[in-house]
Amino acid sequence: MIKRVGFLGMGLMGSRMAKSLVRRGFTVVGWNRTPREVEGVTMVKTPGELATQVDAFCTCVADPPALEPVASQLLAASKPGQLFIDFSTVSVALVQSLAARAKEKGVDFADAPVTGSKMGAEKGTLVIMTGCSDAVLERARPVFMGVGEKVIHCGPAGAGTQVKLGGNVVIAAMLEALSEGMLTISKAGVDPKKLLEVIEASAFRSPYYQAKGNAMLARDFSQHFSIDLMHKDLGLFLDEAARHRVPTPAAAALRETYNLARSASKGDLDICGVVTALEDLCGHRLGSKPS
Repeated sequence: MIKRVGFLGMGLMGSRMAKSLVRRGFTVVGWNRTPREVEGVTMVKTPGELATQVDAFCTCVADPPALEPVASQLLAASKPGQLFIDFSTVSVALVQSLAARAKEKGVDFADAPVTGSKMGAEKGTLVIMTGCSDAVLERARPVFMGVGEKVIHCGPAGAGTQVKLGGNVVIAAMLEALSEGMLTISKAGVDPKKLLEVIEASAFRSPYYQAKGNAMLARDFSQHFSIDLMHKDLGLFLDEAARHRVPTPAAAALRETYNLARSASKGDLDICGVVTALEDLCGHRLGSKPS
């Protein structure tokens, strides 16, 4: 039975996920690249030290370059029978490599990227997309339910990451279309709230449109999922699409919008802040009176 869980990466998502595990009865040992304190979590100085103290260790870091050295230290200090869960969104190739290296050490492995943003991490209501064997899924399920409310078993190691990257393309496309639609309506002198009203009354309604549309109108670009991270995920998706020879013109165009926002130093904004890059180009602020 897994009682002691290590958690590496105490950023926007990881710190909230670690605290959710504490609330649900796990003893949590933590590590972060830059030292910080997290309520209820015993922090240690190195990933290797963490690995010696827990039944399972979980990673939640930004990208492949951040994960590789942390995972290497964990596996070097691991012992047979432990469980390694990666909650990060990284490349499929790296996930599959980690699964193979974990197997050599006698460690079970699951890739398990999540969706639900920081509020889902705060409340413990994330959706988890996992790639692992059926047996590993059952071992990992108590930890999964410590941070989320729904687990979707996507297939073997790497499948969870494939699904997460595909899902983020859909999110990016929804947000891009909403931004372009609202901004064009606004510059034409029509209240962009009317578009949200029509969406809500239509077959294509989505709580995502309402949440992000209202955030854009309120100029609330506080970070839930950053422009920088979406740009990274779109790049990872395009790499996978190229590997499988799947044409993805829409995803390529979407990434260029995020490139545009990043070039204007907007990478730390929430993804709905990508509308500001379009505003800069057309000289109109969403919701303002047209000049």
